[in-house]
Parts: sequence; structure tokens; C-alpha cells
Amino acid sequence: MNEMAKHLLLFFQLLGVAKFPDGTLAEKDIELVIWVLDINDCTPVIKAQQVGQVSEHSKPGTVVMKVIATDDDDNTTVNAWISYRIDERSNSGGMFNISSQTGEVMVAKTTLDRETNDTYKLIILASDLGGQEGGNTGTGEIEIKLTDINDNIPTLAKETYEGSVEENTVGVEVLRIQAVDLDMINTENWFAMYEIVSGNEGGYFNITTDKKTNEGVITITKALDYEEIKVLNLAVKVKNEAEYNFGSSMSATGASGSKSYPININVINQKEGARFKPSVKVVTVSEDKTSFSLDKVITTYAAIDSDTLKTATDVRYVKLIDKDNWFSIDEKTAEIRLNKYPDRESKYLVNGTYYAEIICISNDIPSKTATGTIAIQVEDFNNHCPTLTSTTQTVCFGDNVVYVTAEDNDGFPNSAPFTFEVIQGDSKEKWDLETFNKTTVLLRHRGSIWPGLYKVPLKIEDQQGKSCSDPQIISIMVCKCHDSTKACLSRNESVTFGAGGILLMLLGLLLLLLFPLLLLICRSTARDFKAISFEAKEHLISYHTEGEDNVQRDFMTSLVSKSQCRLMVAH
Repeated sequence: MNEMAKHLLLFFQLLGVAKFPDGTLAEKDIELVIWVLDINDCTPVIKAQQVGQVSEHSKPGTVVMKVIATDDDDNTTVNAWISYRIDERSNSGGMFNISSQTGEVMVAKTTLDRETNDTYKLIILASDLGGQEGGNTGTGEIEIKLTDINDNIPTLAKETYEGSVEENTVGVEVLRIQAVDLDMINTENWFAMYEIVSGNEGGYFNITTDKKTNEGVITITKALDYEEIKVLNLAVKVKNEAEYNFGSSMSATGASGSKSYPININVINQKEGARFKPSVKVVTVSEDKTSFSLDKVITTYAAIDSDTLKTATDVRYVKLIDKDNWFSIDEKTAEIRLNKYPDRESKYLVNGTYYAEIICISNDIPSKTATGTIAIQVEDFNNHCPTLTSTTQTVCFGDNVVYVTAEDNDGFPNSAPFTFEVIQGDSKEKWDLETFNKTTVLLRHRGSIWPGLYKVPLKIEDQQGKSCSDPQIISIMVCKCHDSTKACLSRNESVTFGAGGILLMLLGLLLLLLFPLLLLICRSTARDFKAISFEAKEHLISYHTEGEDNVQRDFMTSLVSKSQCRLMVAH
């Protein structure tokens, strides 16, 4: 019965008419209203095919769904007030409960397990009169489906696995291992991820997942040598793509990574040809020509039989690469002799080593070949002395430090670190050295350097004490520089005197007037002084005011020093 029909049955509205026999109205029409009182004659009806879902292991109180039921009685009366309950005979284990007023079905226990029971069908009782006695009760069935969470740790079908692979093989499938997981198939809770956790340090194998079968597929990516490795013991762990999601005491890593499975891979021997062992033969020679003769055998580099590990037979040897024709090889014995004396400074050396390749060819048909590398390390002979990288330096007036760097074409230990020494000689210029690094020193003048050219002889020794027979001369040009670019001023550039320059000129004139008096004072205190030569390097120059105070102070101090007194006495 639809709602409008139900509404129409609530009352009937009639019209009473009174007429005489001749058909005329006897009185006015009378309106008659007949109300129909509802009685509880309808039974609640539960909507069919109601399905809800909830995750397994959900917390108690989690709402699963809301049951829908209707009653055709007057919904304004208790006759249509529905109360819900579950027929406990269908609620196995008491996993669910329902709100009697709202019809909301909720989880009652945390033990819902999709892998044990993925679907629950509950009988719902819907009673009118608010569940009081005497009411009508309708029944209906609802369905609850459990959705999957990753609450199962994947394992392998077997505790151990064993496979085999031929040596010298790459890119083939070696073994498949099967994962077992109770979670929902073809979901991230079920898909397995495999990892080789030990035994594959050499990088020989790779493991991937076959998405169709969920198997782990082990393939070989790097060739094995039976003569070196006959069996490899791997350990594999498995986990899901999704993080483990059950219980707070176990993390995903701890749960899925707690167990490893042993997998043994046997290497199968193949018949092989010769090979060089080691693959790179290192031999050390000296560039000192007096240390050996060219007809001397410097080494023998024979190949070995890969199966017996003994010297290969029925083979011959030839050079494959020898860019500078340094050596020759005996085709039968693999004895190597030098064709020329080694030169450490040769452009064909890489970090002091000459690399070449030889090939071993078997005499059977078809022939097999093997390639080996010969590395001739040339010991450095100390035949070079340290020299300056630059023999000329330019310094701005006011600076007194020069960076001096040397180089040596020899290698360690016949080169840096260098030892520097200033050869003072008879020059009155005094220079000090400070170490900067293994090849560079700071050359520092003890006083102020006036414009001009200075030549400083240096003795530079390598680590073994070797130095050039002649001193290394560094020429230092001191000049007046531009303040901004620090480049030397040209001779035709005009300069102006600052206040300090004018003051210095006045001081010079004053000194000329005081010279006789200073001479008398110096004679009285320097009778035993010897005469020294005077080099007129100090002269009046044009300069800007920056640094003038220091120059003037140094100049005045020098005038009253004993050395200047000696100079005046001598003249």
C-alpha cells in the first residue's frame, strides 16, 4: 500500500442529502466525516539484498551498515515504531551487534578474520510497537563481507631450495621459488617481494617476482667460474608489497624479514679454453739503463688451462696491443723482453704504467683465444732536478711577499716535497722563506722593497736531496701599481705628489742641512766601522698617500741606525 493510499484511508468525507418523494430537497445537505483509526495490522518489512562490508580485525564499535525496514502502519503511532535485533542463531561467535533504534550494525569483536570466514549472513528481526510485546515482527537477511588487510606473513612453500647453473652463463633463469600467502589473491597484500640477503656479494644473481604466479625468479647476471666457485649458498627473504598491518608489536620489516630461506646454487663445469691468471700481469722495471740489459727476460706471462689450472699447452702467444713497441713475447714460452729502455716520461704511460695486451691462441679447430694485460710499472730514476715554474715575478710597491713554485718531472719519491734555500751571497738584501705546501714557498723580504729589479738565487732540492747544479734565479720586479688593478704604472704615466710626498721632499732638504752634524755624531760612535759599498737604490719616487706614514717612519728610523752611520762615515 503506497503512502497516498495510506493517507486517504485515515478518514472518509461523506455528504448526506434529504429529498421529498417528488425529488425536491427536504433540507440542506449534511457533511459526514468518518475517521478511520489505525490498528497494528501491518508487519515490518526488511529491504531485501542489503550488503555491507568492513575490514577484518576492525575495532569494536565500527559501524558496518544500517538496516532499512518499513512498516505500513501509521508512522505517527507506535504501530510503525520499529525495533531491531539480530537472531543470535545466525550471529556465530557474536561478532556483530545492532542498535535497536537506528538499525546500525556494528563490530562486536576484533577477531573477524577474512581468511577464516570472509562473509557473514545475519537474520535481522524488525518488530513494531517499539519492540513491545504484542507487536508484529518481520525478518530479513543481510550480508556482511570482510575486506582484506595484510595480516598474514608470506612464507615459502619449501624450507630449502636447490638449483644449478652452468659456468660462463649469463641471463638465464636458474630457479623459481613459490611464496605462500593467505591474504587476498592479486592484491598488494598478497603480491610477494623477494630479496637475496646474503651469499650474493659478488653480484652473480638477481631475483624478481612473476606477477602471474607470485613466484620468485632467480636469474644469473654475472658469469661464474667453476674452477673458482663450485657452489653458492644464498639466503632469501620474502615480504608483501603492502606493509604488514596487524598488531602494534611487529613492524613490517620485523615481521616479514624475520625468517630467511637457504637456497643452494650448484655451478656446473664446462669444457673451457686457456685463460690468463691474473688477468693483469704487473711487472716493475727501472728506467735506469744501468740496471739491466735489453735481452733479459723481465717476466713470463703464460696462460693456464681453465679446467686443470695448470700451464696451458698446445697454444701460442702474440702481441695484441703494444702502442710504442716496448716489448716482444716468445710465442711458445710467453717470455717477455724489452725492445727499448723504459722512459717514465713517455706519453704512453698512465700514472707511471705502460699497458699492453697479449693474446693466447689454441692450436685446435676452431681455435679458442684468451686476452691478458701486461702492466709495466716504470720505477722512477731520479734524473731530473727541481726547477722553477716561473723565473719572473712582478710585485707592487708596498708588498714584500712572493709565491715561488717548483716542479720536478720525476715521480714519487724522487720529487716533492721540495726543500728551498736562499743563497744569500754578498747581497745586502735579506730574504726569508716560509713553507706554503709541498711545491711552493713564500719568499718574504725582511724590510720594505723599493721599486727596482731584484734577483734572488735559490737552491731547490727534491725529496732525495737532488738539486740542479746551478742555482735557480728568480727575478722580482717591484713597481708602482694602479690602486684598483694592481698593474704596474708605465713610465709615461703622470703621477702627482700627495701631502706625504711633499713632506718627504722637505725632509730630504732638511737632511742635507743636518748631514754635517749627523756625520760628526756618527764619527764619534763608529770609529771601528768598516766601509761598505753604497748602492743607490733608494731614490725619490712618486706615490699616493696610502701607506705613506709607514714609509716615512721606516726612512727616518734608518737614518739614525748604526748601519746608516756606517754609511755616512764611509763616505
